[in-house]
Amino acid sequence: MRKTKFVLYILIVDIILSNIILKHTSFWNVPSWDNKYWRVQSKIYHHDVLPNINEVENWGGKIEKQIITNSIGFFDKENRKVKKTNNNKKRILLIGDSFIEGAGLNYEFTFAGLLDNYLGDDYEILNSAVGSYSPSIYYKKTKYYLDKGYKFDQALVFLDVSDIYDELFIKFDENENIVVNPKKKRNIFKKTFYFMGRLLRDNSVIFRLAAIISDRSEQIKNYLKLKYKASKELNKNFFKVARDEAMFYRMTHIDRGYWTFNEIKFKEVKKGIIQSEKYLKKLFRLLDKNNINSTLIVYPWPTQIVYGDSYHEPYWENFAQKNKINFLSLYDQFKSNDNNKFIFKNFIYGDIHWNKNGTNLIFSTIINKLKF
Repeated sequence: MRKTKFVLYILIVDIILSNIILKHTSFWNVPSWDNKYWRVQSKIYHHDVLPNINEVENWGGKIEKQIITNSIGFFDKENRKVKKTNNNKKRILLIGDSFIEGAGLNYEFTFAGLLDNYLGDDYEILNSAVGSYSPSIYYKKTKYYLDKGYKFDQALVFLDVSDIYDELFIKFDENENIVVNPKKKRNIFKKTFYFMGRLLRDNSVIFRLAAIISDRSEQIKNYLKLKYKASKELNKNFFKVARDEAMFYRMTHIDRGYWTFNEIKFKEVKKGIIQSEKYLKKLFRLLDKNNINSTLIVYPWPTQIVYGDSYHEPYWENFAQKNKINFLSLYDQFKSNDNNKFIFKNFIYGDIHWNKNGTNLIFSTIINKLKF
């Protein structure tokens, strides 16, 4: 009887504490539990974001980012209705992946937000970019909205280093429709387990504390692995590798970026390059057919800043010249006499995406190079 009372007492205290503590401090956030329900599959262009979302996303386990989309599921500064045409404003369509989505940044600090603020009320910025997009998705999504009657005046197409790699995993049926693997349905046991897990997650300090310990343990394990790899690369004693050295190693050693300077890796992604070229041609023909002024833009990761780029920039510059496409390379803006200092200044710490400084660098270069 005493044990039962004790357990009930603990449960009551736990529930009371959860309502006081869990909702008022970020310490109790568990990154691995972040429920990105707004990121959904698309039967037409593989994956998308739900419309009219206003949520907070735990990005990278540390950064809280506001997620806001408009009525057509494009990232925006507010939930708003997007009409098919807007005769009072010049419309600029942004096409890209996570860099242009604005990974780790709230809207006002993203490229879209900076451009929106700079151009003012005479322009409307429509950001169709979503993480892990690639050329076939760029084409399919743009065509979908043009077929629906949406009008655009200008398009900026940002081709990322990872796009070619991502394109390797896009599958098509005999009619060139993108094949999307349906999400696996949970059986009744898994559904019950998932429901109970969410219930405990939201209402138990004890359960949350156990999850935090598990999450932090995983982070420490991953960091130690990273530090070990960095020590081998630097030929340095494991215990003497500083955190900045480990993070710099992480930021500059991304497998998906090796194809840009390694001939063997380049050959491995050749199919992705061919497929990217095919759909970029289709995309720019589509934009031209609809009288949309367009530009193809390329930029480096920290990997290319350190190790150079023999394939990405020159390949797509040549492609643009052959197909009479406006081309803009941002590589020169990422050259520095001190790569370590430059990379830490312009990229999210431990990541390859631009931080506020890097995004400002991209923005200032583009507004000086292109006409709007």
